[in-house]
Amino acid sequence: MIKLQKPFYRFHLAPDFQLSSKLLLLSMVVGMISGLGAILFFYLMAWGDHLFMALPVGYAPPLAAGEGFTIGAEPHHFIRWLILIVPALGGLVSGLIVYKFAPEAEGDGTDGVAEAFHQKRGIIRFRVPFVKMFSSIITISSGGSAGREGPIMQIGAGFGSFLANKLKLSDEDRRILLIAGTSAGIGAIFRSPLGGAIFGAEVLYHDDFEAQGIVPSLISSIVAYSIFCYVFGWGALFRMPEFYFHTPLSLLFYVVFGIIIALLGRFYIYIYFFIQKLFQRLPIPRIYKPAGGGLLVGIVGFFYPQILGMGYGWVQKALDGEMIISTMVIIAFLKIFTTSFTINSGGSGGVFAPSLFIGGLFGGAFGHLAATLFPNIITNPSAFILVGMGGFFAGVAKVPIASLIMVSEMTHSYGLLVPMMLVAAIAYLLTRHKSIYAKQVETKKDSPAHVGDFTIDVLEDLKVADIMVPSKNLPHIRFSAPLKQWQSALANEKELYFPVVDQDDKIIGIISFKNIRSILFEDDLHEMILAADLMTELVTVHPDDSLFSALEKFIQTDYGTLLVVDEKNPDKVLGLLSHEDLISAYNREIVRRKFLPGKM
Repeated sequence: MIKLQKPFYRFHLAPDFQLSSKLLLLSMVVGMISGLGAILFFYLMAWGDHLFMALPVGYAPPLAAGEGFTIGAEPHHFIRWLILIVPALGGLVSGLIVYKFAPEAEGDGTDGVAEAFHQKRGIIRFRVPFVKMFSSIITISSGGSAGREGPIMQIGAGFGSFLANKLKLSDEDRRILLIAGTSAGIGAIFRSPLGGAIFGAEVLYHDDFEAQGIVPSLISSIVAYSIFCYVFGWGALFRMPEFYFHTPLSLLFYVVFGIIIALLGRFYIYIYFFIQKLFQRLPIPRIYKPAGGGLLVGIVGFFYPQILGMGYGWVQKALDGEMIISTMVIIAFLKIFTTSFTINSGGSGGVFAPSLFIGGLFGGAFGHLAATLFPNIITNPSAFILVGMGGFFAGVAKVPIASLIMVSEMTHSYGLLVPMMLVAAIAYLLTRHKSIYAKQVETKKDSPAHVGDFTIDVLEDLKVADIMVPSKNLPHIRFSAPLKQWQSALANEKELYFPVVDQDDKIIGIISFKNIRSILFEDDLHEMILAADLMTELVTVHPDDSLFSALEKFIQTDYGTLLVVDEKNPDKVLGLLSHEDLISAYNREIVRRKFLPGKM
């Protein structure tokens, strides 16, 4: 019978309850620090906007309705030509900071968190969140086309990892606190406590969900959101009219829009990674590449300054009906390229804000065009802005549930949830297996963090004796025998591994043909090299050992074959167990259990 993993939230026994309570308490601490980190980040971002754009350039982009916090007086007259310089300088400073102190802080922070979860046991270096925060502030405030979800995720996730390390928690608990920190940062900075909690568990995979982190994420996200909103206000991030879905016929337009959004998402992902490859091949030091990305952004921004920074204010203007169709299409299209320039050159930031910008403004253009052609059916064209925001990010980031909830919370509007669900589903399905986040994995079975969850139960039920190849007459090699003496004797043997024995006929090692291949044609060495010189450490298994214990030995030694010996007489070889046979047995058992469940 397949064993089931124990659930995280288990309250039926006191020891388990104490373990869960500890993690929930730590999740509250992570939420507190993440909330304070979000406040600091938001405040420093306002100072960055003032120092890098408003003061020297005289440019202050519009703000979303819920982001009225600014630093300093109104900017002076607009000096357009400085836009050609400031993003490049910001990229240069950001690159110097990142590659000097924490190279892993480059680019999009979401990928950094996903990589830490899957590949690095949930470990994020203590300095990374600080480097990420300051480099992102410089990148975005100087005009870089990026968002703040990447840095705020790494602030929260970094503290969760740090706390787990200090308390010497297990890898599993560290990963849970990393998710909790991720969710807390997102929940606070976007004023989306539920969406943030879901996002942290959903963004790690294309087609899966880290359900074990949901309860800690809910706790941390609520705490972080409450602390942040206590300082900056409880309102929605965007102001918008009350939209409601009440015309079933309009669903046909949302289907068409969903297909367009999906195609746009595929184009976005293609351009994003195409530009990434171009920057990787660029023959200049990595430390200077963000400046190159900033220069390209500045050239585009010279003509269309709307693409600079996050762009939430322009989405707000579209919601207020203050943008025309052509402008929305042009700047949304250009945002695809400027975001790719910023992030893939090594600039620090996130892709969530640009994705909302792209999806929202394309949605606004589609909605107004549809309202012009079919005014009796499409009466609220701005509704497509909201639907475009949620649907586009659901497709490109593979977070359909979190995307719907976050956009609804950011606008305090659930009236368009039905069409947004439809568009998100279409966009998600038509962009299947493609994601803007390179470090996502398909499902849990593809993550090193869960490699044991899907192999232990199956392999524990199988024994070495079930698949070993009997070979009781396997030739033994004397450890003092020169290569010339025994290599011809093994020429006709089909096996590739042979035991080495000492003067008392006790097995002390193993020789494989792989070890002697490089010297087979060195005839002058055949008298000088002894079996003892070529043998490797003896690692054996017994017939009654589980295949899981055998797998552990294969992993530890990197051997292709292990000797199977009698448990009572370790010098008696019973056969051989190959790694290939073990994997084949595992695959056969998985198929058997899948298609013959009643036979378990």
